[in-house]
Amino acid sequence: MRAGPPAFCVLRKMGIAGQERLWYNGDSQSQKLQGGIPVNIGPFPGGKTKAFTLSYDDGVLQDVRFVELLNRYGLKGTFNLNSELMQQQFQWTHESGMVVKRLPPEAVLHLYDGHEVASHTLTHPYLDTAGEGEILWQMGQDKANLEQLFGREIAGFAAPFDFYSPLMADCARRCGFAYARISEVSYSYLPPHDPYYWTAGIFHLEADLEDFVEGFLETDACPAVCQIVGHTYDLDAENLWDKMEDLFRRVSQAPDVAFLTHIDIVRCLQAAGWMH
Repeated sequence: MRAGPPAFCVLRKMGIAGQERLWYNGDSQSQKLQGGIPVNIGPFPGGKTKAFTLSYDDGVLQDVRFVELLNRYGLKGTFNLNSELMQQQFQWTHESGMVVKRLPPEAVLHLYDGHEVASHTLTHPYLDTAGEGEILWQMGQDKANLEQLFGREIAGFAAPFDFYSPLMADCARRCGFAYARISEVSYSYLPPHDPYYWTAGIFHLEADLEDFVEGFLETDACPAVCQIVGHTYDLDAENLWDKMEDLFRRVSQAPDVAFLTHIDIVRCLQAAGWMH
């Protein structure tokens, strides 16, 4: 993976409406240009420097309640679906004894309106031993199925399980995806330069989730992205609904944060010259 920029650097310089626009990434001690001009214009809508996003996998029953929560607080999520498992209404038993149920196609047609739908492969397989043909089929056919079901472009891919490889990145490009989110956790607010190696910011079961989000709200870095990943069935299994709602309420009140889907962030950062 390509290394991030140094602690203080110019991302891009461009003229807009006769004004020079400069974006920086740095700590709170280096947020002013020489001459004392504050850096307060970022790459996200409204000139915001920070973006908050959520990436949730599998398309399960608990997504219904989760989407209602996001809508209540004006947040945006990306939901990564397996079209064949949806058609099969696949279910399995969680270690807690709870039965995890996939939502069928007819239940999701309008559930994710206002949010992003992304591919998570057809059948959620382990791809560590899969050949190129199988990977292309799992990605490409899932993309086609989801586009037919939802009637919109499916621009994102989220890798199943914790395996990812250069071959998978190449297949994601060839299938027409604009980015790929992987399962490796970075604990970082720094977005990637290569959209096909987008590590997870933090998994929602981490004990320091609230500290991670609070650090994001306090950072002066630009650009900064807080990305939370998970599965909504965990919120039932671990009784975390109240904790997540408190966190969402806190984030929703931040005036300098844009609430975006993954593809929104990719397009903003590509326009800014941060992502290629």
